[in-house]
Amino acid sequence: MVMHLTRHHLRLLASAVLVGVLILPASVAEASIGIGIQAGPVRLSSAAHPGGSYQLPAVYVVNTGSDEESVTLKIERISPGTGLTVAPSWIHVSGGAVRLGHNQSARIGLQLSVPANARPGRYFSDVVARGSGNLTAGNANLGVAAATGLDFTIAPGAAPHPWLIFPSWAWPALGGLVVAVAVLWFLSSGLRIRIERRQAPGSVSEGQENADIA
Repeated sequence: MVMHLTRHHLRLLASAVLVGVLILPASVAEASIGIGIQAGPVRLSSAAHPGGSYQLPAVYVVNTGSDEESVTLKIERISPGTGLTVAPSWIHVSGGAVRLGHNQSARIGLQLSVPANARPGRYFSDVVARGSGNLTAGNANLGVAAATGLDFTIAPGAAPHPWLIFPSWAWPALGGLVVAVAVLWFLSSGLRIRIERRQAPGSVSEGQENADIA
């Protein structure tokens, strides 16, 4: 979804601008502002649980205008999708605003933190990318924004304890640690067995022998 606007004929356009996306052609010499965002919605691949924290897929944004933009993400419900509304406080945007030049793009990370008292069910909202640029025509102040969907499901039951959760990359390291501990235990056990075998039953240690002589 992209909004694109030029300064050419702004006064003629101001009275005709309503709600929606405004797309206007721009000549090479004219400055323009515009923000684009990924078409596909942001989805959590598995169900979330109350009290859990989850990394959401990063959101792709692009500056489609000629002027530099400072792009910020907000969570707002602006489309009629089905499901419970996502509270903006549940979503943390990584890094804050991103500055993008002409045709530059970025991926902005999102973190979902589900409150312990969250109601189970399907949730829906919108991720809105807003640019810092705007154009003024008469009494109208025209900015740019673009939006994509955000949806996930919260399942009943508390989230598993963090120490029970291992990322996929950690399993090989964990397996190697278990093997290393097993090898050390085997070597130490074998060393004790060899020492015990060297001492025959009834043998006297060097310390005991010196004590008997005294």
